[in-house]
Amino acid sequence: MMSKIISVVPNISEGIDRGVIDAIVNKLHGVKDLIVLDVSRDTARNRTVISFTGTPKTILEGGYVLYEESLKHIDMRRHEGAYPRIGAVDVFPFVPLRGYTIKDAVDLSVEFAEKVAERFRIPVYLFGESARVPTRRDIEHIREGEYEGLPEKLKDPLWRPDFGPVEFKPDSGATCIGARYPLISFKVDFTTEDEEIVTNICHEICKLPHVRAYAGRAGAASHMQVTITITNYRANPMYRVLEAIRVEAHRYGLNITKVQMIGLIPEVAFVESALYYMNIHRFEMDRLLERSIQEHLADRLPNH
Repeated sequence: MMSKIISVVPNISEGIDRGVIDAIVNKLHGVKDLIVLDVSRDTARNRTVISFTGTPKTILEGGYVLYEESLKHIDMRRHEGAYPRIGAVDVFPFVPLRGYTIKDAVDLSVEFAEKVAERFRIPVYLFGESARVPTRRDIEHIREGEYEGLPEKLKDPLWRPDFGPVEFKPDSGATCIGARYPLISFKVDFTTEDEEIVTNICHEICKLPHVRAYAGRAGAASHMQVTITITNYRANPMYRVLEAIRVEAHRYGLNITKVQMIGLIPEVAFVESALYYMNIHRFEMDRLLERSIQEHLADRLPNH
């Protein structure tokens, strides 16, 4: 068992061409001791979220592989997608999970960002807990104007990259690298094709603290969908955000048809949602069967 865990959750600007995604993921599988945890492809937003972990050295090696393959296969001049993005590898977050502090993740992310800029000659912005400029803590501020607005943005001294060249790279764009706490992301489908109504719902949900929301169509389907990201699920739990969406949808006579999770999420977020909807009180996490077994195995096999 790994006593210390840090993961990375890069988002690449390709969600349609499965061949490209498979090529990138296969290269990651070839990195010794790297563990690919999840691959979540989003065709509607032409975006894929890849999660992997390992030792810090292994993660950095995997990161270089991901950038090399993504920049080789993804041309931003041809990219279209509903989700805001600034480059082929849009964002590369380091997430401390067990045994690592957020400062550890920040230090690793800054080391990686500097090397990515040097090796691949692309503009790199530090975001989240790694940000050196207050306005860059929120990645949405960095993404304002998106890829299409980068040529003008790079001319502004206030938006000089933290690392890398101060020039627009038409094929690769720029990238964001930083450290953050775990996110929760999911998609909510509605019983409507009315874009204006769902955009209004999205606007109201964005008023909630620690929540980002984007409206769009569900791929080839005609019905509308909202993509939700909760940046601090301890302060604003998943079930609370979902209930707020139901309330707003009810105003327009809409129902939620489906909720799809994006990537991996912390176990406690699901457990808390189950407790909320089942009205279970005073539940302790050690009552979970798998959790109890894992703890007992860890006690008996401390060196594994």
